[in-house]
Amino acid sequence: MLMRRNTSPVDYRMCRQTVTVYHRDGEEYTRTVHNRAFLDFRKNHTVDKTGSKESNSFLLIIPGDTQTVFVEDKVLLGEGPEITCREEWAALNPTTTPGLVVVKYVDPKYWGTQMVHVEAGG
Repeated sequence: MLMRRNTSPVDYRMCRQTVTVYHRDGEEYTRTVHNRAFLDFRKNHTVDKTGSKESNSFLLIIPGDTQTVFVEDKVLLGEGPEITCREEWAALNPTTTPGLVVVKYVDPKYWGTQMVHVEAGG
């Protein structure tokens, strides 16, 4: 019997969403569309002595062996427009653009020594 070796224990069948990642490096703006991603929006509730509070967060997973998202990148659910200047970058914000989030942390994940996906959130 021929046994096929499993190269990763992670199942990426849920990574079927399209996201657009916007990255700024100085005055250079890049837009990358990922057709194989998972973006989950979450509502968090906390209770303390002053009452109940609600906040929003997200988890983004992009399979692959290259880090394609960085802290302070903007991520839009779906395929978004090109961004070419500072004014367009500033106009792209979560309060006016539904489905847009700003990355606050990035966590590459490895299987052995090989990167298998990147997780990002905020």
